[in-house]
Amino acid sequence: MNQAAERIESLKAGIASAAGAAIVWSGLQLGAIWAIFPELDGQVWQRALWSPETGLQLGIAIFSGFLFGVTYRYIVRSDRNTHLRSGAAGAFGLVRGLAEIDRSLLQAPIWASALVLLENLLLFGLLSLWLDWLLQKGWLQEFGANLED
Repeated sequence: MNQAAERIESLKAGIASAAGAAIVWSGLQLGAIWAIFPELDGQVWQRALWSPETGLQLGIAIFSGFLFGVTYRYIVRSDRNTHLRSGAAGAFGLVRGLAEIDRSLLQAPIWASALVLLENLLLFGLLSLWLDWLLQKGWLQEFGANLED
């Protein structure tokens, strides 16, 4: 087993997943803002999308996506166990979603907490599909594949 090649593949998986997380998270945020407040004007949109809090949340989503990508590559390996794949996405989504709910437990209504949890499950579910597609196309290699030097 070539450890340097394995690390490079893990880095590639992390970067691909982080990029996917940035896109998916941003899309989910735009969709949520539009769904809840369709009548907002441009100035309010700009404040909602370009605040320091939004930047921090995006950074956390990207970092979480990176860690998910690296971990997912090691979890799925070469077997086709759908329980491992969906379980990895579910575990990451639950941990991130429940942590956000815990942070705002007394401040947010129950429906908002449910949406936060759903958003995180969707985020990691879509990231697992993205990584599976990259693996299927051969752009990423599964852990333990015979990687060349």
